[in-house]
Parts: sequence; C-alpha cells; structure tokens
Amino acid sequence: MKKTVEQLQAALDREMEYTKKLNKKIDLMRKQLKDRITIQEHEKVLALLQEKHAQEIAKINNRQSQKYNERGAGRKKKATNQVILRVLELRQEGLSQQKISKAIFEELGLVISRTTVGEIVRGEHGNGAE
Repeated sequence: MKKTVEQLQAALDREMEYTKKLNKKIDLMRKQLKDRITIQEHEKVLALLQEKHAQEIAKINNRQSQKYNERGAGRKKKATNQVILRVLELRQEGLSQQKISKAIFEELGLVISRTTVGEIVRGEHGNGAE
C-alpha cells in the first residue's frame, strides 16, 4: 500500500507540473491575443498613414521651388547681355559657332567656347548679370 501511495503521489506531482506548464502556455497565448492588432485596426492605421503620406506629398509638390544657386556660388557666366545679343546677331547672319566664337574674341576680347555659343543660341545659357 505504501508503494501505491508513493506512486499516486508521484503521478499527482507529474500532473501538477504538467498543469503548471499548460497554465503558463495558456497565459502566454492570452497575452499574445491581447497584444495582437485586429485586421480592422491595422487597416485603420494603414489608411491614416496613407492619408498623412498623401498630405506630405502634396505639401512637397505645392512648395515653391528654390531659386537656382541662390547664394551666387560657383562659376559666373561669361556672357553678358551685350555678348548674347551679338552672338544672336551673328547667328542670324549665318555664321557657324566657331566663327561666332572668333568674331566675339576679335570684337570684344572675350574668349567664349563653341559650346557656350551653342548654349546661347539655344537659349540655355543664363545671363551673366543674374
């Protein structure tokens, strides 16, 4: 009988340990369920973030653009209004970019490249007085 009592006590102890482990698992699962965000809450938060994102994009797109090189740093443009007008006159006369470059040097003593002449003709060269 003593052996049976010991066996029953051991079985009871094992069952108690097993029950404690199961209770810990159940508590952990309850905590996870409590902490889990529902799909509706997730969609609500996602919609809110998308709305904020759209507002920020709208702010950026509506922002007035900054003036290019507003501090005036960097290399200054060689061509003044006088040079630009003369280059355009020479181009209307049918001179090539290289001949225009030489003519400007002879007339004004200013060395400008063929590329600069081309930029002036295409209207891409900013004026030096800016």
